[in-house]
This record gives sequence, C-alpha cells and structure tokens, in this order.
Amino acid sequence: MSDSEGNESFRSALEAPAVDTRYPLGKGEVESLRRKLDRIVLIQQTDSKYYKAVEDMKDQTSISLLVEPSFYGRHQATSVLAVATANETYIFDIKALGCIFPELARILEAEHPRKVMHYSHRIADHMHHKHRLTLGGICDTFVALCLARQERSPCSLPEAISLVFGLPMEDLVCEEVIGASESRRNFTARPLSRSQLRYIARMVQLQHLMHDRLIYGSICAEVQRMSLAFSHNYSGFRSCDVAINMGPSSRFGFHLIDPSYKTTADPRITLPTPDEIDRQELEHKKSRN
Repeated sequence: MSDSEGNESFRSALEAPAVDTRYPLGKGEVESLRRKLDRIVLIQQTDSKYYKAVEDMKDQTSISLLVEPSFYGRHQATSVLAVATANETYIFDIKALGCIFPELARILEAEHPRKVMHYSHRIADHMHHKHRLTLGGICDTFVALCLARQERSPCSLPEAISLVFGLPMEDLVCEEVIGASESRRNFTARPLSRSQLRYIARMVQLQHLMHDRLIYGSICAEVQRMSLAFSHNYSGFRSCDVAINMGPSSRFGFHLIDPSYKTTADPRITLPTPDEIDRQELEHKKSRN
C-alpha cells in the first residue's frame, strides 16, 4: 500500500463514514445506564466486594474491559482496570491493590468470558509487559467498527461511542480527561474523583453495548435477515403440507440460507497494523491541535 493510499484510508473518525453506523440509545438503555452509573463498585482491597466481583465476572458470557492508562501500552504503569458485566460496573484500583491477583488474572487470560475492549493491541501489550498476562477471548470494538464502516480510520473509544450512538463528545468526557493535569488525564492521581469514576464506568458500559450494536446491527445484519426469513418458512402453508416438510431429514427452506455469505462487504478491506494505527493516531492528534 502506498503512502497516499494509507493516508486516504485513515480519514478522521468523526468525518462522514462510508457506511451509516449510527444506532441511537433507546429510552430503556439510557435509564439502564443511569442506574448502573449510580452503583459503581470501587475496589481497593481484596475484600468481599473484590471476591463478589470475581464471581460475577466468572458467570458472564462476555465482559467489557477498560485499562487506564493504556494508550502507550507497556510504557505506563496500570492505574485502573474497569470491568462491566451485564448488571454491574467494577473499578479495580490497581495502584491501591498493588497488582492483579491470580483469581482475576485467570479470568483475563481465559477464552471465556469474552473480553470486549477497544484498541486491544495497546491493552494486550500493556498487560503482557506490566503483568505477564496474555489476554484471551478478545473482541475488539475498533476492529468491529472498521468492518462495519468498511474503512479504517483511527478512532479512540470516546470517539467511537460518540460516532455509533450519536452522542456529543462533551456529554461523554469529564473535565479531568480533557484538562491540563496529566496525572488526572491518565487516572494516576489519587483520590479518583466522582466524575472520573463515572466517566470510566460510562465508557466501559457503552463499550459493551457498542460491541453488540456493531456486531448484530451491522456486521451480522444479513445473518439476521436470513434468520428472519428462515423463521417464517412455514407461514402460509396448510397444516398437511407443513407436516410433510417437517421430517428429520427435511431441507425445506434451506434455500433461504446463503452458506457462502461473508460478513465483510468488501473483501479488499484489510485491517491496519498496530504501527499504522499509532502513526496515524499521532498525525490525527496533531491535525486537531
């Protein structure tokens, strides 16, 4: 790929995308998020809250994971690890805990539950070099966004959430995240403020929801269309005709399923390498300054 082609493929994430990937939050989802933000669990020691969180994580099919700071991977120490389950938000204060203990580490390295995260190459590098952990079961929302939009612009987690849900950036970030204090921006200063905790919780919860939206609303939309058509297969037929076509080896309606369907609309689209993402992210930041 030439430099000109590479630069063209890395347009600003907030410019008009080639494919519409906007999925506004429903009223029920907004209310659910509000309730979750009112019961954030901050964990600073291995007490009952810690072990309850570990057990809850084990019971999930997928969890959403956020690490601060992680943008520079191995080059910064872990301050905060946030996890969203179906009903709860856990913020592990790693600075206070001192390390990631074995029972939590085993969950992070296991294939299940799946780990939803954004820019997983940065987080995986951070975890490998800072905690000697190899993350398992990774589902990257940045990869899903690239496939859904059919292009590959650099896009931070707040930008992706703003783009997918149509939410203004000013409603997502907090003062500390955009402020002048580096220790506050990186979540390394203590104590963590209420607005910082709510920002992290909001990001990790919406990240989980965004993953489902992109997978089921965009990438798997054709699979869902075929499923709907297949489910209506016997509609309009007489009972006697239906009975004939319900035998164990019946292939009635199988013609509605395209087994060669590919989730990516354009097979020529390739994902960016980590080096390309880093380089273009820095260029994108410079262009905004």
